[in-house]
Order: sequence, then structure tokens, then C-alpha cells
Amino acid sequence: MGAVTVIGAVAVQNEARPAWMGAVIRGGQHVADALGIPAHLTTMDPDTAFGVIAMPVLLALVLLGVQAGAIARAVTSRDFWDDTGRLLGLAQLLLLVLAYAFGTGGQSRSFGAAVGDLLSGQLPDLLPMAVATQWLLLSILWLVVGASAGVRRSDLTAPFDAVRGMALIAVFVVAFTAAWMAPPSGTGPTGRLPAVVAVGAVLLLFGYLSAVSRSHEQRPDILSRRREILEHSFRRPGDTPGQTPSNRPEEAFIAALLARGQDRPVRPTGSIWLPAPALVLRLCLLWAALLGVPAAAVTWIFSTGHFPPPDLPGVLRVELAVLSVMVLMMVFSFRRNLDGRIRVSPAVPRLIDLSLLLSVGWLGLSGAWSSPVTLGPLPAWVVALGPPLVIALLVLLLGVLPHRRQTPRLALALTVAVAAGPFVLPLRSALQHLLGGIVHALG
Repeated sequence: MGAVTVIGAVAVQNEARPAWMGAVIRGGQHVADALGIPAHLTTMDPDTAFGVIAMPVLLALVLLGVQAGAIARAVTSRDFWDDTGRLLGLAQLLLLVLAYAFGTGGQSRSFGAAVGDLLSGQLPDLLPMAVATQWLLLSILWLVVGASAGVRRSDLTAPFDAVRGMALIAVFVVAFTAAWMAPPSGTGPTGRLPAVVAVGAVLLLFGYLSAVSRSHEQRPDILSRRREILEHSFRRPGDTPGQTPSNRPEEAFIAALLARGQDRPVRPTGSIWLPAPALVLRLCLLWAALLGVPAAAVTWIFSTGHFPPPDLPGVLRVELAVLSVMVLMMVFSFRRNLDGRIRVSPAVPRLIDLSLLLSVGWLGLSGAWSSPVTLGPLPAWVVALGPPLVIALLVLLLGVLPHRRQTPRLALALTVAVAAGPFVLPLRSALQHLLGGIVHALG
């Protein structure tokens, strides 16, 4: 009788809550399922579940409100829409996501149904694949097409200096997560010893590589290359390549960045591969704070018992989706260092865009055979090939041919760019095995 009274009281309490709160909780559960987050919001106390949803939403709204002015100015500014490389990068990413999404259905679907499937749960899995594909194609095509167009080796390797640190951080974040969440080997404190050793080894290696990188950046040739990278990063549409107006405020910012560390005593002897132990220790402690404090906070939240403990594959799935945003920033940074280089013809970056768009067409065409997506009377192959081919034709007519006199090996470079398109098919298979293998192997 007492149990029936308690159940009835809980039911009356739930009925007293507004219907919109239940809708918000169900919507949050749907988003958590789509992202692979192991949160059972619908079985929690409604007030607790609503608080779990409301806190991150309010935090996001606050951050968005603070940055709303900067975002609005960036999107509405002429520089944003005049930056051809940035717009082409966004178009390529969107087309890659659609090509991957349309090729995973396994059956014939309409365009609306395929987009609905993408937005309802496929995007967190497809975004890392699309971003990784764009980054690898951009890097490989820059080396191959640039070499065929006669770009000097120093110019071919220079853009990678600006992004190598971001790629290293992404790798170590995944490694740190795997070490932190390593299952215990036994009971008691000794059972956690392997995880502690793994975390310490990751932090020590990351601190050592950070110290080596800092020592490497003090070389005169690297400082000169850093200035070139910074100037390209601040270059605006319409600026003459290699010339930045001296009256701009970013000139003082560039000088300040290059002056950092110049007044520090330099070791007279020794190799950059043997940094000072004190420097390695300081950087280890820095990375321990940056990675360990958030990990400890998340671990404490799950240890309270309100949430089921997450599994490593689920955490890595969310982490790869978050890291894909950082890799996307790396892609745009890399692209800005390609456009307008002093000794590189303006046609070379557009040839890379042309080849990447053709790669998207090959990717979409391969998916159209196994999972056709139709749009009204248009057949699947038109839906898959139409958008990338139209944009590729515009790039050829407006971005490549007008600069043919500045590109001595244009015919060879154009042939290489077109022939490299089908390379995306084995690259897709390799990425699928690599990303899937990482999650399954670590889990």
C-alpha cells in the first residue's frame, strides 16, 4: 500500500510539471543519443535532467552572446566573402559531408530523406571523416600539384610549419584519453598503476616534444619563416603578395610575437633534440594542468552516480567530433598560407581546389551506385556529380585559366590535378579502417 502511494505521488508530481519541460528532456535525450553520450535523461528526476540540459545551453548562449558582435562582423565583412580560398574550403567540406552521408544509406532514398538521416544522427560520425579527408587531400595535392607546377621545395614545406603543432596536439589528446580511461588491472590502488604510468608517459613525451619544438623555433631560418607565415595569416584580400602595409596594427602584433624569447639566454652548445630537463618538466606540468584538470572534473562528475560511467569508444567518438573542428581550423590556416605566396602562381591553389572538387565527385559517384539519392526527376548520378563539377568548372574558368601565363607548367599541373581525383577512393577506405580501428582497438 505504501509503495502504491509513493508511485502515485511521483506520477502527480510529474503531471504537475509543464509539458514543454518533458519535450526539452526528450529533445536532450535525442541529442545525447545522436552524439553517443551515455546519458539517460528520460529516466532521471525531471528537475535534475532539465538542469543537466539547461546548464550547457545557458553557457553556450552566454559565449555566443559575448562573441555575437565579432561573429556578425566577420560574416558580414567584405573580407569574408572576398576570400575565395575560405569560401571554396567551406563548399568542399559541405560537399564531402553530403557525399559521405549519401553513400551510407544502403538503399535508394530521396534527397530530403538523406538530409534528414544526416541531421538526425549521422553528422557526428561523418564530420571527422569529411574533415580528415579534406585535410589529407589538401596536403597531398599541395605537394603533388605544387611540385608538378614547379614550386620550390622551401615553398612546398613552409605551409606545414603553421599547422604541425595543432596536428600533434590532436594526436596526444586522443592518446591521453586512452591512457586516462585505461581499465584497472586489478583491485585496489595497484590496479590503477598501469593507467598512472601510461598517463605519465604520455605527458612526458608531450613535454619533451614541446621542448624540442620550442628549441627548433629559435633558429634564424625558422624565425624568418615564421614571419612569412604570420604575414600571410594577416593578409587581406586585395593586398599585394609579399607586401603588408606597415601602418596596420597587426605589424606591431607580428613584431611582438617574433620578439618573444629573443631576450632569453640561448644555450651555446647542444642539440635541439636534447632540451633542458627543467624546460621539459615545466611543459609536462603545463600539459598536465591543461589536460588533467578537465579530465579530473569529468571523472568526478561521473563518479557522483547521476550518470552511468562512459565507455572509451563512446568518449573517443565524441572527442573525434570535437577534434575535427580543430582540424578544420588547421585546414583554413593551411589554405591561407597557400594563397598569395610570393613565388607561387595564383593558379596553383585553384588547381588544388579543382582536384579536390573532382575528388568529391568521384566520392559521390561511388556512393550513388550503392546508395542512390534522387532529387525529383534528377537521377542519382546527377545529384552526386552536378554540384562539384559545376564549381570545378567555375574554378577552372575564373581561377586557373586567367593565370596561365604565370604558370609555366600549367598543362602538366592540370593533368596531375585531374588524374589525382580518383585517389580519394582508396583514401576513404584507409580512413574508415584507421578511425574505426582506433576506436575499437582502444576500446
